[in-house]
Amino acid sequence: MTEKIKVGIVGASGWMAGALAVGVEYDKKGFDAETGLGKKNENSRVTALCDLNPEAVEKRRLALGLDGAEIFKSYEDLLKKSDTNALIIAVPNYLHADLAVQALEAGKHLFLEKPFATTWTDSRRLAEAVKDCGLTTKLDYILVHYDEQEKLRGLIREGAFGELASVHFTYRHPIQVSQSAEQVWKLNRRQSGGALPMGICHAVSAAMFQVGEKPKTVICKSSSSRIRSFDYDTQMDILIIFDNQVTAVVQGNIDFAEKYDARHTVIGTGGQFDYNPFNPLESRVCWSSESMGRQYAPDPGFARHHLDSGDVWAHQCGRTVRDFIDHVRKGEKDPLLGLDSPLVKYTEAVIWAAEVSAESGSFPVPVEDFLD
Repeated sequence: MTEKIKVGIVGASGWMAGALAVGVEYDKKGFDAETGLGKKNENSRVTALCDLNPEAVEKRRLALGLDGAEIFKSYEDLLKKSDTNALIIAVPNYLHADLAVQALEAGKHLFLEKPFATTWTDSRRLAEAVKDCGLTTKLDYILVHYDEQEKLRGLIREGAFGELASVHFTYRHPIQVSQSAEQVWKLNRRQSGGALPMGICHAVSAAMFQVGEKPKTVICKSSSSRIRSFDYDTQMDILIIFDNQVTAVVQGNIDFAEKYDARHTVIGTGGQFDYNPFNPLESRVCWSSESMGRQYAPDPGFARHHLDSGDVWAHQCGRTVRDFIDHVRKGEKDPLLGLDSPLVKYTEAVIWAAEVSAESGSFPVPVEDFLD
């Protein structure tokens, strides 16, 4: 496909939707909201914005210079009347599966904000819609598009740490919740899906990305909220055992933290890697490798993209959505984060196995039960 990809943004008034819209409309240098300056992307344009609050969307359209975007209040109208090739869906969690299925049925390439779904039933329904649809899809597990995660995965594959033994990844993020209709749904299990879909899924996806093998068994203990009035457990401590006997520990909490915390450790028979977002930049990354003759020491130049910010505008949104656009233009699936890719399938299976384990008193749950 050589023409510009026409993209619709659904849930267009949200902050994440705004950051993704910039990734569609502008090139990799981005957009300066203060000056209104930015070089347009040669490959894509935002041609539709859909939201229940058209006044807020009009402000967003003007603020981001989305001059060619038509505003829709009705999702059904967007599907029927717009000439979009692709949709970015960034609505409250409980709407993801329904709107995603409708997008695929309408023949739209699909970029879906996490989570995949908020219930096992919806997850299966969306997975069925993806099968043989012939469309490009992507789930926004954005951490795997940070250069820090990519370089770490490369070292693991090269055997820099010897034989991989274990991975530890935390996700502590006191997610923003106000009493407004745009925020309060996050406190409700039915609407949010729980702590894993709300954010801890990012840590699970990162662990899957680094290990790169099929998960076998999951054990999970959950704990209730301590600070705010969530009606579900907000802390999840998950043990994942893989077919090759590598073990991953994922610890997540969306209720409280000093600041956004995505620390992680990789341990092998010949070295290890540590990332501590609370450290100064010069010592944030430390690692050792016997095969590379490297003693354990800081590596201040290891990464440009650091996993230490809960600020949406600091995320790698532009790069993530441009990667999606590239796959759409080539008429191909996204091999890394397509909704039917191994990484997404394994991550989703671990999430549902963890939910069952937590509800059953932390009994081991086979991941195979949640794989096709």
